[in-house]
Amino acid sequence: MEVVLPNGEVMRTGMGALPGNNTWQLFQYGYGPYCDGIFSQSNYGICTKMGVWLMPPPEGYQVFLFTFPREEDLHQLVEIIRPLRIANVIANVPHVRHALEECAVQGTRREWCPEVVGAVPDDVLEKMTEKLWMGKCRWLYYGCVYGPEAFRKAQLEAIKDAFFQIKGAKLFFPEDSPPNSYLRSRVNIYTGTPDLRELDWVNWRTNGGHIAFSPVSPVRGEDAVKQFALCKKICDKYGFDFLSTYCVGMREMHHIAEIIFDKGDPDGKRKVLACCRELIAEAAKLGYGEYRTHLILQDQVAATYNWNNNV
Repeated sequence: MEVVLPNGEVMRTGMGALPGNNTWQLFQYGYGPYCDGIFSQSNYGICTKMGVWLMPPPEGYQVFLFTFPREEDLHQLVEIIRPLRIANVIANVPHVRHALEECAVQGTRREWCPEVVGAVPDDVLEKMTEKLWMGKCRWLYYGCVYGPEAFRKAQLEAIKDAFFQIKGAKLFFPEDSPPNSYLRSRVNIYTGTPDLRELDWVNWRTNGGHIAFSPVSPVRGEDAVKQFALCKKICDKYGFDFLSTYCVGMREMHHIAEIIFDKGDPDGKRKVLACCRELIAEAAKLGYGEYRTHLILQDQVAATYNWNNNV
C-alpha cells in the first residue's frame, strides 16, 4: 500500500519502503514491521495506491452443486471438506448453504409458507424443500474447479468420491438447472463477473432488510454443528429465520448467518438488534469471535476480543 498519514506524510508498506525495488506487489511483508492492517480495517490513513493479485484466466472451469438430504449431514460434510481444502483439491472458497437460504433466493416467505408465524419450523421446511428444483435437501455445496480439462476432471472425481460417502448426496451442473437458478448465477461469481442474484434472499420478508452474525471457527464438523444450533436456538427465540452459509477458507470457516427483518417494523428492528446482541455474547462464551459486523454492533464485538484484561 501507499498511504497518506494523518500528518500528511506518505508511506509505503512492505517492499515499497525500499526505493527502486521491483518486488513491492510481489512480496507483501518486506523487512517489517508489517503494518498494513492499520489501514486495511480502519481509517488511520488514506490509501492512494494498493496492489491486488489477479487470477489469470484459467484454461477452463466447471461450476457444480452437491446436495445433501439431512441436517445432520453437516458434521460429516465439513469433516470431508477440510482435508480436501488443505490439499488444494478444493482450490477456491466453497459455500455450504442451508436449504432455507435456497428457498429464500427463489421466493418470498409469504409465497413459501404464508401460514407460519415466527421462525419456520422443521416440518414446514421439509415440505418446502421438496419443491426446490434440485429436489429435497438440507445442505447445498456450491463449488468450482479450474485449469486444464484433465486437471478439472481429476479434481472433480476426487471431490465426488469424497462427497458421495454421504448417503443421498447428489451432483448437479448448471445445465441441469432452470434458467433462473442460483447455480447459474454462481457461474458468473466463480468466473469473476459481479452478480446480484445472491441478494434475492433479502426479499424473504416484506420490506426486507438484513443483518449478519458472522463468527469464525475451525473447519470442524463439531464447530459447524455447534454454531448452527446456537444460531437456530436464539433466532427461534426472537421469531426470526436465519439463512446459514459456511464459507470455507484454508484452515478456518466463516459462518455467515443472515437475519432478515421488516425495515418498516420498529418492534421487529428492536428484536433483531436484541437477537444479534445475544448471538454475539453467547458465541463469545464458546470462543467464537466475529470477523465483521454492523456499525451499531462494533463496540460489542470489539469488547469480546478482551484477552488478558483487554491488554
